[in-house]
Amino acid sequence: MTLEDKMERLKQIKIENIVWLIYIILIAICLYGNKLEKQFILFQDNYSKNKYRKVNILIFTIATIIYLYFFIDNYKGVQNLKITDSKLKKDLNKLSLLGSSLILISGLIFLYIAITDTNVEVEIAFN
Repeated sequence: MTLEDKMERLKQIKIENIVWLIYIILIAICLYGNKLEKQFILFQDNYSKNKYRKVNILIFTIATIIYLYFFIDNYKGVQNLKITDSKLKKDLNKLSLLGSSLILISGLIFLYIAITDTNVEVEIAFN
């Protein structure tokens, strides 16, 4: 690994640390969303329903942006593969890109559901 490769990887780790902090914030927002959902279920409170819906849209928007970042990062990783890299490294990088593509697609689907489900009839899971 060249010095340039090491510096690039350290930069990626710094960004990943920020992403982990964002996930911690997302967990708190999810807990708040669960509280709003519970109020809506117990009391048929439309204010809580609308707020819960907005919170879900926020959660899935942020998550999708994170998924997009990792997709782009994996795409760059595949683009930067060298002819001298091992077959295993090439295959694993391509699989990582496939995985991040599928996660991005799922995030976009969940975001679409959160936006279009105005009656909050579908339970969507954030994993």
